[in-house]
Parts: sequence; structure tokens; C-alpha cells
Amino acid sequence: MKQTLILFMQDEPGVLNRISSLVRRRNFNIESIVAGRTEKKGITRMTLVVNEPDMTKQKTIINNIKRLVEIYDVVDATGQDCHIREHALVKISIGDQDKKEIDKLVSSGNCKILDSDKNAMILELSGNESTVEGTIKTLERYNILELLRSGKMAMISGNKDKHKPKLIKSSPYWEG
Repeated sequence: MKQTLILFMQDEPGVLNRISSLVRRRNFNIESIVAGRTEKKGITRMTLVVNEPDMTKQKTIINNIKRLVEIYDVVDATGQDCHIREHALVKISIGDQDKKEIDKLVSSGNCKILDSDKNAMILELSGNESTVEGTIKTLERYNILELLRSGKMAMISGNKDKHKPKLIKSSPYWEG
């Protein structure tokens, strides 16, 4: 079972390495890892998706991550009302006839043209995993020159206190 964790951490060098090393040492398979700045200066937000069916091990990984000095909080988004999105950039080889077909795809709303010339086009895709995957499958009929996927980003719906991160050093003994 995929477990989606949202981590809040200090924005400093080496934190990502410590988290990925910890997960690797515990023999968890990282399916996706995305990190970026937040609205709070000095705090980075990471979405970490791991594939672990054992519920006990899922709690263990949260406890282990919380023990890292740089971590403020870990929110388990697994099973929550959550929006999980992925982004991709795709460069395809095109001809004149292909542009009309691509315009139809763009009008569907889950992609847009970033760059285009007579030989190639760069598209930006956005949506849930199946939407991005389906659009890439559609684009396979063209010659895909380059493909870059962001990984999954997660945000829990609503404004409930239990899902708000505690941006103070969290307890390393999470009971979840």
C-alpha cells in the first residue's frame, strides 16, 4: 500500500539526504519524493510517497523521520481527503499535421504548450497520476524526445486543525 507523507523541515543543506538515507536503511521503497519552499521562510515542504503494506512499518517510518533534528512535523495524508498531483514536461517531434491534433489535446485542459517550432513542441502536463499517465500514452504516437516528471505533490483538503502542521520541533514518539 502506498503511504503519502507530508514533511515540514528546516530549509538547509543535507536534510533531503538524511531523509532518503533513513528511508533506504529501513528498506522502504521510495516511489516519489518532491520538495519545495513553503509560505513560511526557512521551511521546506516535502511529499514523500513510499510503498509499504505493513501498518506497523508505516508508523515506524513516521517515528524515525520525526526523530531527525531538522523535522518540524510529519502529516500522514494516506487515506485522507487529499489532492495528489503530478506535473510533467514532454518534448515531442511533430509535423504540420500534428499541430492540429495537439491543439485538440490542449483544449482538453490537462496540458498546455510551452514551446513550439516546426519540428518540436514542449508540453506541460498536470493532474493526478492517471491523467498524466494517459496523456503521455496519447503522446507516444509522436516521437517523444524528452520526458520529465515531477513526482507526486499532496495537499489535504479543508482547514482542519488535525491536518495543520505544527511548525515547532515535533515529538519523536508519534502515536498516530
